[in-house]
Amino acid sequence: MLRIKKMTDYAVLILSNLAMHEDFLTAKEIASATHISLPTVKKLLKKLNKKGLVNSRQGVLGGYTLHTDAKTISIALLLNALEGNLSLTQCASESDKCSVEDFCQIGNAWQLINQRIFASLDDLTLMDLIKPQRIEHFLSTSIPVRSSKH
Repeated sequence: MLRIKKMTDYAVLILSNLAMHEDFLTAKEIASATHISLPTVKKLLKKLNKKGLVNSRQGVLGGYTLHTDAKTISIALLLNALEGNLSLTQCASESDKCSVEDFCQIGNAWQLINQRIFASLDDLTLMDLIKPQRIEHFLSTSIPVRSSKH
């Protein structure tokens, strides 16, 4: 099953929080707003800064902010930055070579499926996750969403 790691999910939540603010936010402010532990937030902010997704500034007015507009950050870009090269199967990977690839009759189908999934992810942006008006017609009402009031 294709599933992103919990740390990637947290990183996207942090980026979403930053996208809703124009000012620099401290790691402590982000941890408080997202309910992610401060050490985890600090670790992820360091990674996000290294990957060029956030800017950091030191000092009294320092903190973190998005490197670019949330409307231009695709989900595919985020996942590639945080998870590395994602592929459904080994034959769909850009870096791995399957040992039976030369004899496989279904590898091309997996590659096509992989391309379509990631084209869809490339079409979605961080802003679409925060404010899904552009994609609401794709969202099913049967998808259970946890209430934030627990």
